[in-house]
Amino acid sequence: MSRSIVVELVDLMNAEKEINDLMDMLEANKRHVRSIDESIGDWKGKSAEELRRKMDRFQNILGEWIADFKQQQIELVKYTYRMERADRGN
Repeated sequence: MSRSIVVELVDLMNAEKEINDLMDMLEANKRHVRSIDESIGDWKGKSAEELRRKMDRFQNILGEWIADFKQQQIELVKYTYRMERADRGN
């Protein structure tokens, strides 16, 4: 018995949309954290510095995730294009 993976082009396109939606959400979160960071700019003390460090780290992580998802999206678009061509017999 042969086992195969079947992926429809529509599934690939839906996956690309989901990646776009996720990247949009991550970008919105990054902007929100940045606005919080700006609003606490005049806070002083150890707790304020610790909060800034945590928020900076979180923004860096979000940036890394966004970059990873962008790369995955590029690969998905390339794969979808290859599958469309194969489906047409080119």
